[in-house]
Amino acid sequence: MLFSVFMAYWTSPLRSGPHTPLDEARQRPGDAVAIILWAPGDPLSARLQAAIRAPREDVAWVNVHLDAQAQEVLDAHGGRSALPLVLVGEEILANASAGGLLDLQDAVRQRRED
Repeated sequence: MLFSVFMAYWTSPLRSGPHTPLDEARQRPGDAVAIILWAPGDPLSARLQAAIRAPREDVAWVNVHLDAQAQEVLDAHGGRSALPLVLVGEEILANASAGGLLDLQDAVRQRRED
């Protein structure tokens, strides 16, 4: 029963979660900063947040419900069905998993080193 209540909260649209404004996230220094557009209540977003729990300098979480500019970017790349949407430099990954996120960051770092 307790687990069911926790899961209902975790996937609820009422849960706030981490949020950095998109403009601020784009200004973070680093070669492969991942900007993750997510939404409360989205199961894939919740799964990615569970996998990337610790605060990281190379990851910025942007709640699309709190940022109109992020919502526009999301709409341009498939809308809600693309969540979580990851932006790393010019690269975009829809329906991102933790492995996909880390692979994309590594690929962007490798290209910049070459």
